[in-house]
Order: sequence, then structure tokens, then C-alpha cells
Amino acid sequence: MSSDDGHAWKFGLTFICLGLCSVLSMGIYSASHPHKPLTQGQSLCADPPPLDPPGKIDLAGMTAEYACPEDQELAGPAQRICKEDMKWHPGPEEKTTCQQGEF
Repeated sequence: MSSDDGHAWKFGLTFICLGLCSVLSMGIYSASHPHKPLTQGQSLCADPPPLDPPGKIDLAGMTAEYACPEDQELAGPAQRICKEDMKWHPGPEEKTTCQQGEF
């Protein structure tokens, strides 16, 4: 090689390495953050009214079921249904909360 050879190969090699790093990092992100498709209720009525932690909401089809840990009691509606008017029933005006139970 003479001293007059270009340096384009360095740019090409850098481009390929950066491309590989980019693709690998997207794969790692996708593996640790899998896509969860929306339920039918979420796609029609959006997310149901929230439940503060440590409570949880289980979504199945057009139904949202609320649950609390064993040491707490559920106050408010335990289940909401997405209806034809594209709203959750009962609505957000009826709040669901987890409260400390009296044992």
C-alpha cells in the first residue's frame, strides 16, 4: 500500500460497526421490554380507572378486575366492564381503593 491510498475504508468499517451495535442494542431492549398487545377493552375504552399500588388490575377482554393484597380490603367496584358507549362501567367517579383491613 502506498501513502496515497484513501481512508474511505475506515469510514465504511466504522459505519458497519455502528450499525451492528445499533441493531444489537435494539434486540437487547426488545428482549427486556416485550410488546404487550392491548386487550379489547383497552382498545375501545382506553385504560380503566386506576388503582393505587399495591393493588393490581387484571384485564381480560372487556373486563377489568381489581385486586388487593391479602392484608388489605378492596373498597369500591371490584369489576368494571367496557360497554358499547366506549366507557368503563361503573365509571371513574366510583373510585376503587385498597384499604387496611381490620383483623
